[in-house]
Amino acid sequence: MLRRQPRREADVALVLADARRLALEVAGLAPSNEVDVMALGVVLEPGERASRVLAIRLRVREGGTWTDEAACSVLVTDRRMLLTLPHGEMASLWWGGLVGLDVDLVNHRVTLDYGDARPRVLLGPGVESVAVMAVAQVYGLDALATHPGLSPLRHPLPAFEP
Repeated sequence: MLRRQPRREADVALVLADARRLALEVAGLAPSNEVDVMALGVVLEPGERASRVLAIRLRVREGGTWTDEAACSVLVTDRRMLLTLPHGEMASLWWGGLVGLDVDLVNHRVTLDYGDARPRVLLGPGVESVAVMAVAQVYGLDALATHPGLSPLRHPLPAFEP
């Protein structure tokens, strides 16, 4: 059991490092990660830039109850997230349409509210990069350094002690 814990800590450290790297890329302080959208079979809008491909879990509140978690592939761009849902359907969630954003990186959770009475919760390691892009696009680049939900990215992880 002790062997699994360091791996999880290492995985979390990698996810946080990638989200920090994305923040630098978005701010223009590091070269952008190249995502081959043609290989993914995705067409972006002119000028839209893809930054990351992630695996996350999605829950949607429908009719007063939360759906079961669905494993999704997510393409994060500077304008939206493109989710590939379990049955192959694709959905675009545009940053510009958000009316509410809750970032809880301690629990690997980002909640998106589009004002349609169907909030979406993204779960799992990987949502850190979603949070970085969402905060940058909704609140501006300065929010990467000030948004309270991103504070786990600004502070180093405590050392793991077995």
